[in-house]
This record gives sequence, structure tokens and C-alpha cells, in this order.
Amino acid sequence: MTDVDDERDFYGTFSGEIRQARQSLWLWAPWVANRIRSLLPELRAADRGVQIKVFIRDDTDQLQRKDTSQSLIADLRAVAHTVIPMHVMHQKIAVIDERTVMLGSLNVLSQSWTREVMLTMRGAYFARKLLAHEHAETFARPPRCGRCKGAEIEIRRGKNGTWYWRCYAAPCKTTPSGRTPPWTQDIRLTSGR
Repeated sequence: MTDVDDERDFYGTFSGEIRQARQSLWLWAPWVANRIRSLLPELRAADRGVQIKVFIRDDTDQLQRKDTSQSLIADLRAVAHTVIPMHVMHQKIAVIDERTVMLGSLNVLSQSWTREVMLTMRGAYFARKLLAHEHAETFARPPRCGRCKGAEIEIRRGKNGTWYWRCYAAPCKTTPSGRTPPWTQDIRLTSGR
């Protein structure tokens, strides 16, 4: 462990880590709010070849579905390579270059006033183990919808524990004869990376 930051110090540490990133930034941040505006310049690390993949809550969440949040999510999509909505996701994790992990209670893209703690740990084995636990590689490659062929795909987990892709495009859920169940497809998980 190299750092323990609170909500005041974290963003200095996080920005420094992004500036040093050379290959990848994986981010699990449930909510997207005004905080994203101060991070967009740092997330332009994508312009220098850093692959940025972000998992956020889907828009069934009352905060995420607001027009303001949807606009900020569009700003995030403009700089990140991949933004994947996940139903009821709550993890707060950053993995940089598969060697640095930032983990704790702070939601990186929306934190504003609550007391938080984030730990920074170094170690490629730990980083890869955490990415494997979160099924990062698999979850970062959503398919196209099998019905509408669109890219509006989210991740969900059923009550039986099975993960699946689900299309959330409005036109896909409505047919000329009325509403139909959303398109879904089970996710095949591989063991390890």
C-alpha cells in the first residue's frame, strides 16, 4: 500500500496516477455527476494511447437517468474508449496500467461532499487478480443487440447469479404490436484472464 487518501487528497493522487498511465485505466464509478467536469482533462490520457474503460450504473438508477447525468455521461463517452452500464453496480475501483489499484468508498466521477477513504496499492499480481474478479476483459466487450443490432447494452446479474447482456434501446423494446421483453444474452465467463 502506498497511499491512504480522503476525499480532499484523493483527486491529487488520482490525477498524478492518470498522468503517469501508459497503457490502461479501468474505472468502476457508479454515478456520473458534476465531478466529471474536473476530470475530463485528465481522462484525455486516451489521446496518448491509454485505453480507458469505465463501468457506471445503468439508467434505471434514478440519478443516472436524469438529463443532467445523461449529458455528463455523453461527455464521458466522448473521451473514454468504452463506457459500460451495469445494473445496481456499486464498486469504487481504479486500476492503472494493471499494476496500481485504487480501492475504497469514494465514487470518482461524482464525489462532492461526503467523507471517504481510498487506498492506493501497487502490485501487478493484485491488479490482475482484481480485474479477473470483476470480469473486466469480458465485461468490457459488450456485443451488439441480437434484435436491433444497436450498441445500447448493459450488464445485469439474475437472481440465480448468472450474468447477462441486456439491450436498453427503447426502439428495441417496442414492436409494432406493443412492448416486448428486452433482448438478453448470457455472458460466458472464462476462468482467470
